[in-house]
Amino acid sequence: MQYIILDLEWNQPISWQSPVYKQIGNKLIFEMIQIGAVKLDQNLQIADALSLPIAPTHYIQIHPRIRKMTGLGNEELAGAPAFREALEQFAAWCGEDYVLLTWGCDDVSVLQQNIDFFECQDISLAPLCDIQKLFTQVHSLKDRPSLKKAMEQMNIAPDESMAFHNARNDAWYTALVFQTLPDPAAVLEYTQTPKSLIHKPRKTRERTAMTPYPSVQAALESDLALKPTCPRCGRILALDGEYVLQSPDKYITIGKCRGHGKMLLRLALRTEEEGHVLMRRSVAPASYSNIAYVHTKQFQARQREGIS
Repeated sequence: MQYIILDLEWNQPISWQSPVYKQIGNKLIFEMIQIGAVKLDQNLQIADALSLPIAPTHYIQIHPRIRKMTGLGNEELAGAPAFREALEQFAAWCGEDYVLLTWGCDDVSVLQQNIDFFECQDISLAPLCDIQKLFTQVHSLKDRPSLKKAMEQMNIAPDESMAFHNARNDAWYTALVFQTLPDPAAVLEYTQTPKSLIHKPRKTRERTAMTPYPSVQAALESDLALKPTCPRCGRILALDGEYVLQSPDKYITIGKCRGHGKMLLRLALRTEEEGHVLMRRSVAPASYSNIAYVHTKQFQARQREGIS
């Protein structure tokens, strides 16, 4: 049996609102654009390597982030085979008695979704096993390391001519890490099961329901006002100054998330006939003009307080 280490690169929609994604939906979240692999001989030395570009047929325009990361654009993929032909070439190159190994669990899910979408279930591939999981267990690590971190831990220097995020190069580097494991055959215990891939839109804005308070002051001193949360990660935002009055029933300030930057916070209040106050909080990413406007309002409020 041969070990074959596999790595994939894939494209994504330019926009999740694009017509092509709206038509396809979650049937194809990521479209593969490169297969990279290396074969190891019986001494776990690299015996052969493969790089197969794949021409996208649905997400035809390469996302700028993907192009920057992989170096693959429409020019590099021009004339490449479509997915079925590339997968057939890869299966033929693998042979018969082998097992596929990957770094992490992403590749197996993307591969399976592409196989299902392009109806290539008739092309047989061996099971995929996870080197990253074995490496994490062997070194008693709390979190799964990236390939680059694992190389650093094992003092494996990258080759200047082999950039990361190229499928063939990453497969090569994964092989070098695999060679350091005391019992490489243990990787067979870590077979992978593909996961369903679903695009979950990142929440960037939040608006709460109206909440009752006995007075405006109580509303402004409540957790709803003083402990706002980031709509993307849920962390409590640090307030950048006090709330200031924007209009008779609206207060604003800026909150800061260490992971997602500055947010514009708005409090909308409504006084009911019974005398109690209803308040709703909204949070959204702050623009430079938002920040400047709020800081100006805060400065003016401090000046007025000083004059009075």
